[in-house]
Amino acid sequence: MADVAQKYAQALFDVAIDQNVLTEVYDEFTEINTAIQSQIDYLKGIDYEPKITIADRYHIVENVFKGVHPYLLNTLKIIGSHRNLHLLIAIFKAFEAQYYNFHGLADAYVESATFLTDDELMQVKNALLNRTGLKDLIIHADINESLIGGVRVKIGTKVYDGSVQNDLNQLIKKFNRAH
Repeated sequence: MADVAQKYAQALFDVAIDQNVLTEVYDEFTEINTAIQSQIDYLKGIDYEPKITIADRYHIVENVFKGVHPYLLNTLKIIGSHRNLHLLIAIFKAFEAQYYNFHGLADAYVESATFLTDDELMQVKNALLNRTGLKDLIIHADINESLIGGVRVKIGTKVYDGSVQNDLNQLIKKFNRAH
């Protein structure tokens, strides 16, 4: 399924780039993604209902997503006609990843033992930008008291762990290897 989602996302991304409407399509697709989060079962029902014809699927998609950019609407019609509406969230995630990559963006999930001020978050962000070479980060801050102190950041699959908890765990490992 990931391959199917990736193919739809790539096709939409390519068209949006070629037609210079990437940001508009991304913004509208983001709204759609937010709106459908709780509707996956409904979308699966549409996909798996054998009595709904291709023409009906086009009509449903056209009515539900009326007003979105024509390239996005046409992509949604194709997705619907192939009974893949239930993959919309996965398609959006793949499209968003391409959008982020194109713009040098990434989500950074920052955990700290205590609340970080805006200034502290900006310092963390700037340090990460210097370290990663990205153009910008979207910071998602959370408190995790088990860290004891310091900060742990996850960007994609990469984890930067400057927490006291990590330091203690490393110390314990060294101690256990010595004995």
